[in-house]
Amino acid sequence: MGFAILLIGSSVAVGVWVSADSQAPNFAGSVSERYDSLDGFSAEKRTVIHRENRTFRSLDHVSRRPGTGQFRIEDITDNLTAREIQVSDGNTLWIYTHGESEAKRIDGVNTSRSLPSRLDRLFSVVERGASADGTTHDIEPLPFVPEGSDRTDGTAGSMAVSYEGVETVDGRPTYVLSLHSNATTAGVVEDFEQRLWIDKEWYVPLKRTTEYVRDGDAVSITVSYRNVTFNPGLPADTFQFDPPSNVTVVDADSTRQEQFVDIAGLRAVASFSVPDPDVPETFRLVEATQTVTDRVRSIGLKYANETAVLSVSKSNLTGYVPNTDGQAVPVGDYDATLRNLGTELRVSWTTPNARYSVAGSGVSKSVLVEFARSVARADS
Repeated sequence: MGFAILLIGSSVAVGVWVSADSQAPNFAGSVSERYDSLDGFSAEKRTVIHRENRTFRSLDHVSRRPGTGQFRIEDITDNLTAREIQVSDGNTLWIYTHGESEAKRIDGVNTSRSLPSRLDRLFSVVERGASADGTTHDIEPLPFVPEGSDRTDGTAGSMAVSYEGVETVDGRPTYVLSLHSNATTAGVVEDFEQRLWIDKEWYVPLKRTTEYVRDGDAVSITVSYRNVTFNPGLPADTFQFDPPSNVTVVDADSTRQEQFVDIAGLRAVASFSVPDPDVPETFRLVEATQTVTDRVRSIGLKYANETAVLSVSKSNLTGYVPNTDGQAVPVGDYDATLRNLGTELRVSWTTPNARYSVAGSGVSKSVLVEFARSVARADS
């Protein structure tokens, strides 16, 4: 990439106000089910990033099978000498730049649920809020940094979303949604605005524009798809990668992640004690994981309702020292730190045996702190 955009990836705590004038139509009962019902799609993806006086442009050919984590992204940018290819079969990700002597292999990679679950929450908020007068909701913007880059999912603070009608993108009708931040406190990312063009039939985002300010610099990102074909009959080998015979395969910090249906299943195999915290009444457990890499052991819990998320991470990274200042808050017998990272609000603390990180999307600071305290009580 021509210049680095350093953004911290995670969920986002945002409150959303939906315009009473939006007049949104009735969307599919489950946007994610419709999205996941696609056998696949292929397209050319154009990305344009402006920051200060610098502009980065790229063009990729993308093949993706929603709901599986399978994708193939090949850089076809004009006049580019080092063309990168990324291929995932839903579990193993390959990254290779043509002409180089090494290909990177990363095991345990699966991000198939992140986009459709976010779309479900977004459309649920828009549909419910279209007839409400000033009702506050919570939602996360779509990720807005290109594939393969450091990414962030949005901004902390309150956010307004409105339905803008139907427009045509690449010859297809799309729903147009507009989001902008109403945050009253400074964060790493400020003045956030995003506009989405989402295919009416399959709910695939065909275009998005994002603008924000980071470190005093105005940044704009436009991602658009063209020559889109839905259900093209992608063969299985689309998502397989065979490195050239003269290329060395390098295993990146291999990740093995196991998912469990409940805390009891995770507790039966985890190398850590697993907290069972108190959660707000409307939340339910949607994910329990154990992740093991060459250097890191961690467990994770994620709770969600229709529009908000609470998550817990516990790892062996007791020596980790964040470089971002925050606000001291007491959590059990420990001094924790509440941080506004621009991309999320997070409470973290370290004990002699583990490091804890608790994040909230669409919840107030007081709810997040109390949730962190319940984690500490449950795991004491």
